[in-house]
Amino acid sequence: MSDVAFQKVLVPVNDSDLSQRVILKSIELAIKGIVGELVILSIWEADEIDYTKLHSSEKEDTMKEKAQNILDTYEKQLSAKGIKAEYVRAGGDPTEMIIHAVENGDYDLIIMGSRKLNKLQELIYNSVSDHVARLVAVPVLLVK
Repeated sequence: MSDVAFQKVLVPVNDSDLSQRVILKSIELAIKGIVGELVILSIWEADEIDYTKLHSSEKEDTMKEKAQNILDTYEKQLSAKGIKAEYVRAGGDPTEMIIHAVENGDYDLIIMGSRKLNKLQELIYNSVSDHVARLVAVPVLLVK
């Protein structure tokens, strides 16, 4: 048995500065031996695509490519520090996809970003981190 506190960690990311901080925190925790296997999840928001429109497949391809580019960027950062990770790209609603991943994986922890929203803003803007933290059965480390 390994000495790490969290064996398998889900790290949902996007192309924001906040996700960059999440990756840096994940690297720090991996180097310190607190976390083991990292799974970096980039979600392209399929609900933004109107599949009834003529150019919907082009938009979907663009979003998938952007999600892959995000993973490639973070893979370079983690590899430079000698940290191996699994990289997953998925399409759908971010909250639903993260919860689905946790329910169907064997995760011990989620490391994700949290925008600095007050309770009213969380309701208006549908805070992904707030929903995930309330609905999953594993600990969630929120990076601000």
